Amino acid sequence: MENRSHAIAVGLFTLILGLAAIFAFWWLSGSREEKTHYTINSNRPVSGLNPEASVKFRGVEVGKVLHISLDDNTQNDIHVEIEVTKTLQLSKAAYAELRLQGVTGLAYIDLNDDGSSQQRLGPDDTIPLRPSFVDRFTEHAPEIIEQVETLVKSSSQLAATAHEMVQKIDTDQLNRTIANLEKASAQLEPLLRTSTATMNRLGSFASERNRQQLESTLQSLQQTSDAVRPLMDTLGQSARDFSSMTGTLTQSSQQLSDSLQQDTLPRLNALTDSLQRDSQQFEQLMETLEDHPQSLLLGKPKAQPGPGEAGFKP
Repeated sequence: MENRSHAIAVGLFTLILGLAAIFAFWWLSGSREEKTHYTINSNRPVSGLNPEASVKFRGVEVGKVLHISLDDNTQNDIHVEIEVTKTLQLSKAAYAELRLQGVTGLAYIDLNDDGSSQQRLGPDDTIPLRPSFVDRFTEHAPEIIEQVETLVKSSSQLAATAHEMVQKIDTDQLNRTIANLEKASAQLEPLLRTSTATMNRLGSFASERNRQQLESTLQSLQQTSDAVRPLMDTLGQSARDFSSMTGTLTQSSQQLSDSLQQDTLPRLNALTDSLQRDSQQFEQLMETLEDHPQSLLLGKPKAQPGPGEAGFKP
């Protein structure tokens, strides 16, 4: 009888201890909180995302991933079932992004809501998955590189065109024109003086009215000469400045063309090759981490032996 009492006591103690452990686990796990379920639809890979992965709202953890599956009708779409705390109120404008946790290769869901819609998101509604920054960069990197190459080529063509236009300018003819203008300007003043003296001698034989007209004409000629002289000097200086500018422009356009052809374009080609190699290495790294997440800690897995090698299994 005593043994039976001891057995009952031990059984009750074990039962109570088990119930207490279950209650403690339930309490600490937070499963007592009410959750809301949503489905995230994606038409792009979700590499690194696993069940039980974190779901965050603007960086704050609010839930977890429950299940990941392919669409029954089309295998191009992926459904990610998540649960979040019921206190999180999302609108129809909510969206999700896939983000990486450091260098581990593991991913989590980051929810966001721009507030552009006033309609609330109901339970079991769908949330679209937007491409992350890495996805957008990977998709648009070839276009960006192509646009940069086009810009550099256009700059090179523009420099070549400017150089060609400058070379077509006949600097010798321009210098001769400047010299002729200066010579004509120098000869104009003595000619006006001679004309003035001649007119004065003729004035002694002319009537008073004709004399006044001659004096008026001479004054007009003198004023014209005085006005033309600075103009001719300015024109000559402008022509000389233009000639100097032409030489400078020729030298600058040649230097720009040489710089684009010998320095910029080779560096751009090297940058393009480097970006392509980095993009391929990044894709290979993501595939390796997706297939072997433990490789981040244990290193790259050994390659499987091929036919004829020891350990090969067909």
